[in-house]
Amino acid sequence: MDITPTRSKGVTLVELVITLAVAGILTSLAVPAFSNIRAKNAMAGSINLFLSQLHLARSSAVTRERRITLCPASSPSECDDDHEAWKNGYLIFQDSNKNRERDVGEEIISYQEKADTAVKIVSSSRFRNRITFLALGRAWFSNTTVRFCHEKRPDLNRVIIVSNNGRVRTNKNMADGSPVDCS
Repeated sequence: MDITPTRSKGVTLVELVITLAVAGILTSLAVPAFSNIRAKNAMAGSINLFLSQLHLARSSAVTRERRITLCPASSPSECDDDHEAWKNGYLIFQDSNKNRERDVGEEIISYQEKADTAVKIVSSSRFRNRITFLALGRAWFSNTTVRFCHEKRPDLNRVIIVSNNGRVRTNKNMADGSPVDCS
């Protein structure tokens, strides 16, 4: 009878502890990078979603030759009056009677639910919390600025500026060049 020792094919406790320690160190180095990526993606997603709704409202106004309003909304049927309510969602509707309020019978073009909770969306004016586009694509009334503020990364704050002629643009600063103020 031949008795030869065989090698074990498992791992020792020391090897397992070293492997877990190396994995822990690598994970601790990667987590901050992932949180930065998440913050940037949250901001970009919120801005791009709002931009798409602005473009939809403007193009709907031009193609339908009607007044179209984009407003903050927490329900798919009526606008909110709070200039900080954009974070709850947005509603686009055909404003047939030109009162900038959605009334019964006015067609809803789009409703977008709540955006990312890490990003606060605030209109620049307490009195200008609706954006209305006229049949020629112009924005009604005066220029408006919508601020996008990240709760943990103020360096990511951005604004969307809508001019009277309907042009929509994003910027890292306010229209006057000052930093984005989210207070």
